[in-house]
Amino acid sequence: MRLLKIALFTAVMLTLPLAASAQLIVTGTFDGPLTGGTPKGVELYVTSDIADLSVFGLGSANNGGGTDGEEYTFPAEAAMAGSYLHVTADAENFEAFFGFAPSHIVEGYAMSINGDDAIELFHNGVVIDVFGDINVDGTDEPWDHVDSWAYRVNNTGPDGEIFALANWTFGGPNVFDGLTTNGEALLPMPIGTFTMETVGSSSLSMDAIKALYNN
Repeated sequence: MRLLKIALFTAVMLTLPLAASAQLIVTGTFDGPLTGGTPKGVELYVTSDIADLSVFGLGSANNGGGTDGEEYTFPAEAAMAGSYLHVTADAENFEAFFGFAPSHIVEGYAMSINGDDAIELFHNGVVIDVFGDINVDGTDEPWDHVDSWAYRVNNTGPDGEIFALANWTFGGPNVFDGLTTNGEALLPMPIGTFTMETVGSSSLSMDAIKALYNN
C-alpha cells in the first residue's frame, strides 16, 4: 500500500510542471490564399488567467529542419482565461480573410510558415506544445495543410514536445484555393471555437497530496 501511495504521489508531482504551463495551448494554424500566401499564422487558447504573457513564445520549424528555437516572445501583458490569441505577420490580410483583427502581429520569420511546417510553443524557454513534427517536412504527411487549416480537437492538449495527430482536425487539401474569405470555404476553419472543459492536471490540492502520502 505504501508503494502505491508513493507511485501516486510521484505521478501527480510529475504532472504539476505541465499543468502550470498549460495556461496556453496551440489550437489552430492556417495557410491562407491571399497575396503572398497570406494570412499565415496560429491560434492559441488561454486556459487560465495569465498575468505576464512574456514567459511564452513561438517558433516555427520549417521544411523538417528541426527547431529554430523561440523566434517570437509575447509582450509583457495579461491574457484572460477563455480568450484566443491570433498571431500573424500580415494584419491586413488576416482581417480581410477572417473578418476581425489579429491580437498579435509578428515581425521576422516566426510566422513564415506553410501548411507543411511545424510550430512550437515555449514556456520559459521549454517546449510545452507542438503542431507537426519539427524534424519532418510535412509535405504529403497526414498533418499537411497547405492552402488550408488545422484545428485542435476540444479538450485536448497541451501535447508537450510530441505531436499528437489524433488531437487535430483538418480542412482538407487546398480548401482555401481561389477564395478571398474563410467563410467561402467548403469547410471553413472553425477559428475561435476551441473549448477546454478541464485542464489536464490533478484536482488534488498540495495539502491533500501530502496527506495522502503521509497516511
